[in-house]
Amino acid sequence: MSDANSIKRWTAKRKAAVVMDIFKGKTTTAEVARQYDLTVSEIEGWVDEAQRSMENGFKARPKGKRPGITLFQ
Repeated sequence: MSDANSIKRWTAKRKAAVVMDIFKGKTTTAEVARQYDLTVSEIEGWVDEAQRSMENGFKARPKGKRPGITLFQ
């Protein structure tokens, strides 16, 4: 087993990289699940979450970015 296959903690950055590879057609959810010993539904959840976040990013007034709202000070 290589180091890539023994990831114990899936950070947002790692998930994003995998999801981008799926979006670009470089891999499939089934291949990722097999490679990293995850479930297909787990990977599909990441893809769904990425699509929702992406949609919000394209809105004229995305959630969490409205004037007068400060999330972190």
